[in-house]
Amino acid sequence: MEMKILKLVFTIGLLALVTSCSKSKDEVIAPTLPPVTKPDPVKTADVYVAGWKYNSKLAPVAAFWKNGVQTELTDGTTNLARANSIYVSGTDDVYVAGKDGLKSVLWKNGTATVLSNELYSGAYSVFVSGTDVYVAGFDHGFAVVWKNGVAIKLANGPNFSRAYSVYVSGSDVYAAGYEFLEGNKTVATLWKNGVATRLSDGTKHAVAKAVFVSGTDVYVSSEENVNPQDGNLPGSEGIGSTSLSKSVIKIWKNGIPDNLTDGTKQAIGNSLFVNGNDVYVAGYENDGITCIASVWKNKIVTNAGSGLYQKTGIINANSVFVHKDDLYVVVNEGFTAKTWKNMFTANEINKEGGGATALSVFVK
Repeated sequence: MEMKILKLVFTIGLLALVTSCSKSKDEVIAPTLPPVTKPDPVKTADVYVAGWKYNSKLAPVAAFWKNGVQTELTDGTTNLARANSIYVSGTDDVYVAGKDGLKSVLWKNGTATVLSNELYSGAYSVFVSGTDVYVAGFDHGFAVVWKNGVAIKLANGPNFSRAYSVYVSGSDVYAAGYEFLEGNKTVATLWKNGVATRLSDGTKHAVAKAVFVSGTDVYVSSEENVNPQDGNLPGSEGIGSTSLSKSVIKIWKNGIPDNLTDGTKQAIGNSLFVNGNDVYVAGYENDGITCIASVWKNKIVTNAGSGLYQKTGIINANSVFVHKDDLYVVVNEGFTAKTWKNMFTANEINKEGGGATALSVFVK
């Protein structure tokens, strides 16, 4: 009897041991899943475009678009209204330079500050550096840069001059434009802190359109007429009895020129952007039959839109911007304005309205 009890106790103990080992083994090999965490949202770049559009009464209205959403800057009561340049600061303030009738204006988040009421004035380019806001243009007929609303003359005349572009690097303020010489020719000009450097020799009309500073290198894009007898500035449309002005786009790096085009067509470079070792220019080429909105990257051209010149007029790439290696370009085809991303996807601006012109793009 005692032997049977011992056997029973041994059997129960052995069963308990096996069960315990099995549970321990299961606990060791059971997979442990990591906690579920949501991925960080991918920030989509904000695309700002400045220009002008027609309202329901076919009056021009200066405006800008953020990701396609429109903000009107003028009320349509003047026959000249346009937003020429846009810049978004580090604090997300939106600055726009342009015209409202006779007034040259800087808008900050839609609120206007009049830079000049002078008939012969214009505001073409805006750049923000820290708390300082710079605008390039002309006032009373002469090239100026407004710093925080105060005009700083770049040229005192007596001949006409303009500044089309401004760029600030550290304490240095660069502006690009032109001056008329005594021989009635425009000379492409770069100003650094108010000191002028003539890029062309004055034998042919030439205009500097854009300046960009990358590190210690200063880049300028300009265009120069091919024919010294051509009395029109580069970009003369030549419709009717006026012949089409042929011109060459030049890229200046630290004062040394390099031709971007060959002079067989009218070629205009409106905008310049440098990203690392890559130099981008946006503009157009026109042979009198076909006009092509063009983007050059390191002198290699890409078509961003084309059409018959006599039917559509100038088809133009007006502005170029690179953000995180993505290329953005705004293009006008007649009264149709488009924003291209990487030359594959085009979004039409104001497609529900009566047409628009896009002049500047900024991406943040």
